[in-house]
Amino acid sequence: MSELAFVLAYALPAFGAAVGIGIIGGNALNAFGRNPEQLGQVRQLMILAIVFCDSLAIIGIIVAFIAKAVA
Repeated sequence: MSELAFVLAYALPAFGAAVGIGIIGGNALNAFGRNPEQLGQVRQLMILAIVFCDSLAIIGIIVAFIAKAVA
């Protein structure tokens, strides 16, 4: 049971980050399609949002490893 909890604690943040990055990328392409002259600003904001999304996934993975080490 402990291994299943570790796998879920490891996989759910990664899955959530993948879904979030997909949504961010799709919305960035939509924004670029509406306003092509703002490519630089849209790209900058997209990369910033992706970094925040990935940082939450990394925190979730670290928590999973800490919980496994404690248990």
